[in-house]
Order: sequence, then C-alpha cells, then structure tokens
Amino acid sequence: MNCNKDFSFFKFREKLTSNKFTVFVSISLFYHVNTMAEMPVVPVPSENPITESKRILGKILFWDEQLSSDNTMACGTCHIPSNGGTDPRPAVNPGFDEVFGTEDDVVGSMGVVHYDENMQRVDDARFGFEVQVTDRNTPSFINAMYADDLFWDGRALSQFSDPQNQGSVVIAHGGALESQAVGPILSNIEMAKNGRTWDEVINKLISVQPLAIANNIPTDMSEALAIHKTYPELFNQAFGDSTITAARIGMAIATYERTLVSDQTPWDLYRAGNVTAMTADQIQGWELFQTGPGIGGNGPNCASCHVPPLFTDNKYYNIGLRPAQEDAGRMNVTV
Repeated sequence: MNCNKDFSFFKFREKLTSNKFTVFVSISLFYHVNTMAEMPVVPVPSENPITESKRILGKILFWDEQLSSDNTMACGTCHIPSNGGTDPRPAVNPGFDEVFGTEDDVVGSMGVVHYDENMQRVDDARFGFEVQVTDRNTPSFINAMYADDLFWDGRALSQFSDPQNQGSVVIAHGGALESQAVGPILSNIEMAKNGRTWDEVINKLISVQPLAIANNIPTDMSEALAIHKTYPELFNQAFGDSTITAARIGMAIATYERTLVSDQTPWDLYRAGNVTAMTADQIQGWELFQTGPGIGGNGPNCASCHVPPLFTDNKYYNIGLRPAQEDAGRMNVTV
C-alpha cells in the first residue's frame, strides 16, 4: 500500500496539527506568548506568512501522489509521521562502487522507476526496472522549520530562489523548507521522469482532481476539497489568484510543514512536571542521555550535540560514516 492511499495511520499527528495551528497563528500574527513546552517560537519568513488556506493547500500537495510523474510518490510516502517523519521501509543503494552486497552499500529511500522523457521505463544500470533508491535516507520533516538549511548536506538553502527564475529571490532568509520542498519534485530518482519541467508539473496539477487516488482523507482536507474542487481553486484561495507556480508549490508545502511541531511528547510532559509521563526506563535513559553511560557518568554526553528540546543543534558533523571520496557531503555545498 502506498502511504498516501490511506490516511488512517496519520490520525495521531492530525490532532497535533489542527491544535497547533491556532498557536502558530497567534505567535506569528499576534505575537502572543509562546505556550509550547520549552520549544522555540516557530520561525516564519515574512515573505510567506502562515494562513489556514495556504496550510491546507500545502497539506493536500504533501499527501498527493499525483505530484509525481507516475502517481506513485507523495512527499508523505517517504516522510512517514508514524515513524517520526522518516522512512522505515528497507531499501538499499549500492553505494560508491555501484555493486550490491559490498561494504559501501547505503540505506536509502525508495523513489520511482527510472523513466525516460516519454515515460518509458529505462533498464537502469543499478536498479534495472525496479524502483530506484536514494543515496541517503529520508530525514524527518517534523521540527524541520528550525534548521537554517536542510537536507543532510544543507543544499536546501535558507535563501529561497524562484525555481522557474533562479535570478529571483522569493525569500531572503528562513526559506529552507521552501527550498527543500521543490527539490524532489523534479528529481528523476525521487518523484520524476527524466527531464521533467515545472511547466509539466503545473499543467498536471491544473488537470487532475486533488487527492483523486487517496482515501480516508482527514476532515480538514475533505472539507476544503468539498468547496474548492480543483488545484487552481485551492491556489486562488491561498494566494489570491489561481496561478500555479513552482514557488507557490514550495511555499504552500512549507507552510504546512511549519505546523508540525513535536511539543507534546512524553518528554515534554515530563519536563513540564508530569513525573508519570515517562516510564522508569525512559527516565533512566534521559539521565544517561545527559551524562553518558561511562563509569562515574564520564561517558559521552549525547545531549552535547543532540541538544534539547529539539534534540539537535542543526549543525553538520563528519562522524566518519563514509570516506570523503565516497560522499563529499557538506563540501559539495560549501566549496
């Protein structure tokens, strides 16, 4: 089952999303006091303020497999909320030597079959006629709005440039979510055929019925679709006119993602004073996480890099997972 075809597993996150949107609107538009347990205020670029109509459009786009060339991949196919926003599906990329079963194999995420420009299957040198696998696994999209840049190497930049006009800056700073959202849509491994263009993406969205191949659609989405039955209508509601552009696609998806904050976990509740929110084992784990498991508490301090409450410092580290010649990582972005 493709994850976008049944939304029932998404129920727990649905409640968080709908509840937190009110908080986000208060913070970003009325500057109310942040009520989220220990979490920073959600950063929202002034060029892309959160609105309910834009959030719901972004959510529909995020979960619509029709955004891919072959109707098999949505953003949510790899970013699975019940797995913390990551991808638990077993998938292997052959790595630097392009040979399966060797020590440099990589755990990645499944994408699409390799298609040529005419949507004919290509006998791929690595994957044959099977689905391709990315060379890095899917990072979480939950709490992703707090990072300056995104993707494992940071190539989705804080400055969001118009994908249809790279000389035009849409968001000067704080637009990494927008930059990330538009990347996979044209990737011929993740969602697209060879040579897919934004004009093709836009024309497809104009012609299809939103979420036509999905079921068990959450209430906020189904209610919006009952009123606005086409993507041009949804874009008109969100942006003031029916024009669909690559930048607007990215801005809508990013707006939805800014409403996904994990601020009501057992850890949050425990830190807020509910001593029964975590089990004894979890409490012991939290203490070890801060002090390290070494003798006398002198072991490695996990929290030095995985800094609460986000459990990351959103920085980049070479932890020796791959030799530089196999994956240049951050260097490809900074050099």
